[in-house]
Amino acid sequence: MEAVLNGLSATQQRFEIGDPSQVSYARRGISELAHSIGCSETVIGRLAIIVTECATNQLKHAQRGELLVRPISESPSRYGIELLAIDSGPGIRDLHACFVDGYTTAGSSGNGMGAIQRLADELDIWSAPGLGTVLRLVVWAEPGPAVAELRGPIEYGAINLPLEGETLCGDAWTCSYTEGEFTVMVADGLGHGGLAHSAAVAATATFARLGPSSVEEIVVASHEALRPTRGAALGVARIPTQAAAHGAPSVARFCGVGNIAASVWTPYGHRHLVSHAGIVGHQLRKAQEFQVNWPQDGLLIVHSDGLATRWDLSRYPGLTLRHPTLVAATLYRDFARGRDDVTVFVARALHAESP
Repeated sequence: MEAVLNGLSATQQRFEIGDPSQVSYARRGISELAHSIGCSETVIGRLAIIVTECATNQLKHAQRGELLVRPISESPSRYGIELLAIDSGPGIRDLHACFVDGYTTAGSSGNGMGAIQRLADELDIWSAPGLGTVLRLVVWAEPGPAVAELRGPIEYGAINLPLEGETLCGDAWTCSYTEGEFTVMVADGLGHGGLAHSAAVAATATFARLGPSSVEEIVVASHEALRPTRGAALGVARIPTQAAAHGAPSVARFCGVGNIAASVWTPYGHRHLVSHAGIVGHQLRKAQEFQVNWPQDGLLIVHSDGLATRWDLSRYPGLTLRHPTLVAATLYRDFARGRDDVTVFVARALHAESP
């Protein structure tokens, strides 16, 4: 599973790109973040070029956009920076051609996307005409191939951002593997700011102590742990990491209290999972597990009420095939309410045929 470097590294830093001065501000801020986690000057230099190219592309093609950044880690010795470049511009008609040096639609030299691809250790992109562009890349502090067993059988990603103007996010998320299953918790502390943050972090700390407890047991234990706090909305979802034996159906499990939404999406439809009303830590009338079938091509999406609920992945052709972080980032871009903290968590099972 992915390990965070400290208690706040699951939360992204956001850099708005609306004029050239903001490009240099983002480059400086992201370089400082990379330096703070121990990246070398060479790695920081690569990252600075990537940031410049991503931000400049946003100004050229979309007039504005944003960069989200956070430190990530696969092991104590393998850590780096994840960068998301998000815009609502005209989109890219030919994704393959845009990475070929010399290809341009803006009268430039056409080398920017090719340079980004060469300098990044990992890169994934989604774009469609009229639907903007979302790009995810990772630059690792040390070179070397990914260690598959450290990544595990689930691929996942998240957006976790505080309300604009706040330094602490009142939402938190965490996840783990236990006995052939993958479990994620999303907590939304009441309100926003420091007290909401404390409640959400108390929930994730409880999750870390519970090991292979059921999703209902995790919610009930969190209720007791959050009594001294202002309380939180809470959702705990669990999906299998492998197909069920002897043809038995695989299931996704969910227990939620308050405004945490969860759903399972496939190319053929989707199913929503139910949360009960209440406040974990203060008003818990019922903790109940709900189940839906978990297909091999399922996509689990869990989010706080900082994201509106009326969205439909079918309007984004090919998005569900990309890295889950791109799904989370696109939903955040188009459906964030803008008046609260927001968390969007997306996961899928990796299979032998997956790239």
